[in-house]
Amino acid sequence: MDISRLNIALAHDSFTQAGGAERVAGALHELFPKAPVFTLACGRKFKAECKGWDIRTSWLQMFYNLVPRLPLFLPLIPLAVRSLDFSGYDLVISSSSGFIKNLRCPKDCVHINYCHTPTRFLWVDPEYVDQEVPVILRPIVRTLLALMKKWDYAGAQRVSRFLANSEEVKKRISKIYNRESIVLYPFADTQFWRPTLPKGKHFLLAGRLQAHKKNELIVKIFNELGLPLRVAGTGRQEKYLRSIAGSNVDFLGRISDERLRDEYSSAAGYIYPQIEDFGLMPLEAAACGTATLAFGAGGALETVVPGATGEFFYSYDEGKIKHKILNWRPERYKNEALRAQAGRFSKAAFIKNLSQFISDL
Repeated sequence: MDISRLNIALAHDSFTQAGGAERVAGALHELFPKAPVFTLACGRKFKAECKGWDIRTSWLQMFYNLVPRLPLFLPLIPLAVRSLDFSGYDLVISSSSGFIKNLRCPKDCVHINYCHTPTRFLWVDPEYVDQEVPVILRPIVRTLLALMKKWDYAGAQRVSRFLANSEEVKKRISKIYNRESIVLYPFADTQFWRPTLPKGKHFLLAGRLQAHKKNELIVKIFNELGLPLRVAGTGRQEKYLRSIAGSNVDFLGRISDERLRDEYSSAAGYIYPQIEDFGLMPLEAAACGTATLAFGAGGALETVVPGATGEFFYSYDEGKIKHKILNWRPERYKNEALRAQAGRFSKAAFIKNLSQFISDL
């Protein structure tokens, strides 16, 4: 198939926070630069960074401009997704960890969904309501989520082909949506992610500061050990984490990729305590010459190599995690092995394999 003859559209949940999913959306746009990108809402910073993109937002953008917190508009999302018009397209490629996969295509249009995970707070994170919703609203939210589960499952059945970003997500797609998928790993840009500073003595914790990421446990452990910890990122839990942290914990807030590269490079080790869909940040750390201490579950099992690019802990027992930290030796992990592991997950391989997958349909 000559892909260049197809009328192609791209879709992504939203451009409201930066993460691995947004980098995948950027790679899709790099592959198809003339394709419009449909999304629920787009933040001002992303619009500035994505000059030249044909970004087409839903009518939820009006509400998001007034109150930039998309979860507040959860009951409106099914209507907003349905309002996106994909008529006239031969192929739609969506990148989703939320609801954009529920879009409706014309009958003769192929819809490929690159699934970062089935919608986490519906299917994967049972503690979401208790962690994020005030007590008085929980019965209402639980009813809403039950309805959205039915809608989300039905939408997943309309997808023509699923691509999973890891073996972990492939299992979830099969279990939750009863659909088959093919694994296409995301990528770490090893040209950008590279060692820039000599090793220091501090550890690094980075990413979105949300309750399910287990950041609170790590901050408390480092409080007790008195070892230096640097925390990069923002999120709903940031204020609370700052309130419980000791003077040995330094919060950096939201930082640029260039600054994050320096933080990866200078850290004695990168801490990755959450269960993730795919272990992208350990690959970025490895490309910068830093090994990862990760929870041994989820996508990290596919990107961290024990003894070569990091180590695992298999329970949230504080004593066992402390033992791992106190016995951490950065010199055990050779730069060549770290860089080689990151190089297995390249953007070039991602684009080549995606192009081949589309051509084979």
